[in-house]
Amino acid sequence: MIAPVVEGFTIRPLSERDRPAMQLVFDGDPKFFAEINGRAFTAEEVATALAPGRTFDDKFLFAVEAGGAVEGVFDLIRGYPEPHIMYLGLIFLSKKIRGGGTGRRCLHALYDWSRAMGSTAMRLGVVEPNLKARHLYATEGFEFEAMREIDPEARRMRRTLVLRRAL
Repeated sequence: MIAPVVEGFTIRPLSERDRPAMQLVFDGDPKFFAEINGRAFTAEEVATALAPGRTFDDKFLFAVEAGGAVEGVFDLIRGYPEPHIMYLGLIFLSKKIRGGGTGRRCLHALYDWSRAMGSTAMRLGVVEPNLKARHLYATEGFEFEAMREIDPEARRMRRTLVLRRAL
């Protein structure tokens, strides 16, 4: 599988062996998860999460490496909720590499990669309190599509804005 290309980083499929490193990246920013998500993600949860009607053949989990260490994660689902849409389940970068336009560069690489995979649009959910991410997505042309309310059973503890952008 060809991975997205982000200058200055190595992007590669994330393997089961990488889960402890992915967990360390998540654990390195507990304040982010507490403020934005209400709880930390686990590597296992991210690695095994699937959208309704999709299979692991539709799931693409990438490690973002810098200096030989995992410093971020991309999680994408092909064909959700429609065949031509790439769903960005998670883009998370460690505090070490965050800032200075890194997130924007990563998004641009994901647009290119998604188009190469046959997608014509990207969709994502962003929790309402994540103002930095909301600003980034707005300046990248993502438009409001729907709102998901708080759902304790789905382990979603914040209102989520569903956004979409043509590729």
